[in-house]
Amino acid sequence: MSNTFHNFCRKFFSDNVYGGLLIVLSTIASATTNGTTHSISKDLPPMEILFFKCFVGLTLLFTVYRQRFFAFFKTAILPIHGLKGVCGALGNWAWIGAVQYLPLAESSALSITSAFFTSFGGMLFFKEKFHLKAWVAIVVGFAGVLLILHPSQKLFSYYAFLPLLSAVFFSASSLFVKRLSKEDSSQTTLIYLLSFMAIFALFSQIHTPWVLPPLDEAPKLTVIGCSYVITQICLIEAYTYAHTSFLAPFKYVRFPANIFTGVLFFAEIPPLTTLLGGGVILLSYAWLIRIEYKNKKRKT
Repeated sequence: MSNTFHNFCRKFFSDNVYGGLLIVLSTIASATTNGTTHSISKDLPPMEILFFKCFVGLTLLFTVYRQRFFAFFKTAILPIHGLKGVCGALGNWAWIGAVQYLPLAESSALSITSAFFTSFGGMLFFKEKFHLKAWVAIVVGFAGVLLILHPSQKLFSYYAFLPLLSAVFFSASSLFVKRLSKEDSSQTTLIYLLSFMAIFALFSQIHTPWVLPPLDEAPKLTVIGCSYVITQICLIEAYTYAHTSFLAPFKYVRFPANIFTGVLFFAEIPPLTTLLGGGVILLSYAWLIRIEYKNKKRKT
């Protein structure tokens, strides 16, 4: 996204609210990615899906930026891009596996723990202030998570740990954006992310026979790649301008998005506790926006 668009938005929103709205937009794109991944054949290994996701994403970016595409590879902090790419690849591997085998609402509920990892990372590595009201918003949102989960044997299944693992790696990947944005553009960050993840996915499958995707899966892989690029552009822009701790509760909006996708396309009817939990989560981040607006008004 251009600086012009960001400057326009600053007339109406603070940087934190601007970042929060981008997180919501990224969630809509992410729900498209998750729903499509959920429908793909389980015969395709997660790392193969990741490779095709990155390949499609890079093809899209090359089409859009074909005259400047290779200029975006210029960077002085290649190792940091590599670390972000490895974290992104491992996070995607765990998340794709979770989405393939778990109901969308459940996998989304378990992955929300990334809000805690991201917030702690922001305080630990970037010395961000974390006010009591932000803590309250996260605690209230987590109460909604507990309503959705409610004690169940499913929580202890192997696949239930995959969203938790993905939350750790995705949070680490998000924290690298603050460092990268000081020297490189969002296009450079995204292109390197996709490139390193594609390389990681390719080499991880060297000793494993590749499963050729059926032709009817090709459109799904294309949708996954395109929607993933949109998700990442929004996330990179959000974490560039807003505090990581402030953005954490906005990740909760993935619940209603994934619940809606599961109901509409897969007839995965969530229990009443899931709906109640989603309502609590929405209230928590709506309250946080209200607090941010009040703070901005006092400063002006």
